[in-house]
Amino acid sequence: MIIDDFLWRAGLGAGLLAAACGPIGCFILWRRMAYVGESVAHMGLLGAAIGLLMGVNALVGTAALAIAAALIMTRASDRTIPAGTFVGIIGHMGLALGFIVLSLMDTVRTDLLGYLFGDVLALSNQDLIAIAAVGIVVLCATAVIWKPLLRSAAGGPIAAAEGRTSALAQTGFLILTAVLVAFGLKVVGALLIVALLIIPPAAARPLAKTPEAMALWAALLGAISAPLGLAASLAVDAPAGPCIVLAAGGLFALSSVYGLIAKR
Repeated sequence: MIIDDFLWRAGLGAGLLAAACGPIGCFILWRRMAYVGESVAHMGLLGAAIGLLMGVNALVGTAALAIAAALIMTRASDRTIPAGTFVGIIGHMGLALGFIVLSLMDTVRTDLLGYLFGDVLALSNQDLIAIAAVGIVVLCATAVIWKPLLRSAAGGPIAAAEGRTSALAQTGFLILTAVLVAFGLKVVGALLIVALLIIPPAAARPLAKTPEAMALWAALLGAISAPLGLAASLAVDAPAGPCIVLAAGGLFALSSVYGLIAKR
């Protein structure tokens, strides 16, 4: 019963998180912004380290710094430095500082390794409730800003004419990405959370004919990858987080083959 309990929590928690990542990941894919998720994850790792150093909940530090980094990134387009360069500088500075802080904390180094590679099997009931609540909020918020984000992703004069609305939608998009990254560090770690943001949407692309359908498929495939990865983890006695990512990669391979067959 104990084994069943933690497996159900792991599968449900990872599935809910991956499902919430799907629609946001579609925009990351459409706008070629995988580097944004990676940079926010690096800053989230620094936030976890600072939180543990200060004796507060590491998730609080992760979310706070990830959101702060996302807000700073919204100003990237207003700088003379190219946006990609600006975001990359922030992310790598966060990664470097995170490891520096890590080197100062011998007593909590093991805890931080969990944020690097994830510890989905250690999810508690409270973690599960938090992930479910965040997932619902993220999906609802994504629905609210869906149209301006879609116009922005399409580019052109319509997006330019939106002005302030596009800027607010962009800010909301980065904040939602930061929140997902913050919770993803607990599940699959800073080094793998970006995979949940880009692999399920990439797998959904051959199966969908509309943006909305792609978002739904991405959420579904992300949710399916969690129990598949956990089953593979149990079968070969491998780390659960990486197995979940590999399961998502397997679904991507299958959908790619389907796409090739469908074109013939």
